[in-house]
Amino acid sequence: MGTYTMNYEEEEPVVIENTRKSTASGRTRDGGTHQFVEFILGHENFAVNLFHTREVITPTEITPLPNAPAYITGIMDLRGIITTIVDLKQMMNIQTSSDGKKRARIIILDQDISKKPVGILVDDVSSVTTYAAGDIDHDADDTAHRGRSILGVIRRKGKEGGKDGHSLVLWLDIHTMIERISGEI
Repeated sequence: MGTYTMNYEEEEPVVIENTRKSTASGRTRDGGTHQFVEFILGHENFAVNLFHTREVITPTEITPLPNAPAYITGIMDLRGIITTIVDLKQMMNIQTSSDGKKRARIIILDQDISKKPVGILVDDVSSVTTYAAGDIDHDADDTAHRGRSILGVIRRKGKEGGKDGHSLVLWLDIHTMIERISGEI
């Protein structure tokens, strides 16, 4: 089993410690589940493979970079390591603003994703979740076709307004997305 700790204190990082190994697709070695960090951009839910992340932090001072693309928010000093911050909402051309009491977070990506330290800025991180393989529709995989970098659609079951309901979470291929902009970061 994996151990996951999420600490939402203003100044403390959210530590994601995983003790399980995975394949590149995000499937764990037990074969029947996938683990994700779920987050919000605008009004929509997205997820990235848990094993592509290192930690979740509350944004601190970010230094803008001159002449950088609009989706590069800037750089920050993360415990002595200069880390490039990518605004995922800007990169994905999502125009809607988030509602409610959401707080911006930065998901620090694992070094396997990029040669340089990179974090992605999101509106809020909602959870670290495990889904059965049957909850994921891989027919929505369009990475090779339209460049949207979606590996699948997760059907999240739960209660909404006192009724059983389903919501959809888009599983992003963050590795491909960062690889596409690697020359800019």
